[in-house]
Amino acid sequence: MKTLVVLPSYNERDNIVELIAAILDGGADRSVCVVDDSSPDGTKDVVARAIDERPGFKDRVELVVRSKKDGRGGAVREGFARAKNAGKHFDAFVEMDCDFSHEPSAIEQGLALLDQGCDVVIGARYPNGTIIGWPASRRVFSFFANTLARSVIEWDVADYTNGFRFYSPAAVDVLLAHDQKHKGYIYLSESLAHLLTAGMKVGAFPIVFKNRERGVSNTSLKEIRSALTGIFSIAVRYRLSR
Repeated sequence: MKTLVVLPSYNERDNIVELIAAILDGGADRSVCVVDDSSPDGTKDVVARAIDERPGFKDRVELVVRSKKDGRGGAVREGFARAKNAGKHFDAFVEMDCDFSHEPSAIEQGLALLDQGCDVVIGARYPNGTIIGWPASRRVFSFFANTLARSVIEWDVADYTNGFRFYSPAAVDVLLAHDQKHKGYIYLSESLAHLLTAGMKVGAFPIVFKNRERGVSNTSLKEIRSALTGIFSIAVRYRLSR
């Protein structure tokens, strides 16, 4: 299955090259698009150098540099749109974090579910996944945020806020057909609402989620507040569009 993995990056120089290598090692039919928001730590320079120096990177890795930090959701959309606009054919599209919170070895499970007929697959922490390294406060907040999203959008989806996702080409077309209303991690809920409205079949499988061990988290308190308020506007649009 020819697959494009989009990595939205910001200050990920400690992780990014090893992650790209692990993804490419998983199959010769995999390509990677790194969308970097001009990371001040030089992430883009590290990736560019790896593309020039590492065997196999030049033909399978693309680096896109945006002029400023503009949110995870927009970076993922940029990667998907680049591939579509360039006329590149992929059987599957993947988005994942750049800090090894999501295991590259789990990509095969998500692709298998797409192959079995799902339009969207979520590598999910809930209800049966494993979370390693989170403090109690983060667990409580994540549980609350997902319970809220389930209550106001669709209860059958258990993990709205994890960015380890797999899409069919048709699902990507649905995402790109809608303008992005929210930036940051709340876009994960917004995009999923669009896919549910379009009747996309959503599957999930449990993952091991590891709290980042290297680098610095990009999630701010401001983004958390925005997510909590944004979920209600997403829910209203979802209900009205059904």
